[in-house]
Amino acid sequence: MTDLEQTRLEEETPQIVNLAQASVEKVEAELVRANQARIGVIQASEVDISLAAIGAVETHKFEASRAAIGALNSHQATLHTSVAGLVQAHETQLDGKAIAVVADNVQMSNDSASVVTVARQINAGNIRAGLVIGREINGDIQTLLDSRTALLSGIVGGIVTGLILLAGKLLFGRRK
Repeated sequence: MTDLEQTRLEEETPQIVNLAQASVEKVEAELVRANQARIGVIQASEVDISLAAIGAVETHKFEASRAAIGALNSHQATLHTSVAGLVQAHETQLDGKAIAVVADNVQMSNDSASVVTVARQINAGNIRAGLVIGREINGDIQTLLDSRTALLSGIVGGIVTGLILLAGKLLFGRRK
């Protein structure tokens, strides 16, 4: 892309986009506000949505209330009563459900849940999680896999895989 094309693209990008009861494939702006909307992709500095479904978001500051998000990449993310697939952020506040959360700092409110949470620092109320990996973990967290179960699962999985490969080699290996 030439400098002239880049300049034209920057000039065409709106400062603020407000959407209500809309369905849009892609939004690029400095600030995006959406209410009762379906958006495929958002690229913005700041995003504030409610009652919305978003495929993917790349932003600096993200706030959602009663929303469904596929993938989120943000510096600061706040989700209230929302559901997310993948959340990757420097700081995350989650009040809802997520499949995977990867962040430096995570605040999870009571009754939040995640399948996988990986963070440097995790502060949580009473939450449920499949797997939690963190340097500093504070709160009442009920995990499906603790370190002993994860170690045992890895050992058993390795032994089973090794036996299957050995049996395959013995049964179907080349004969000289």
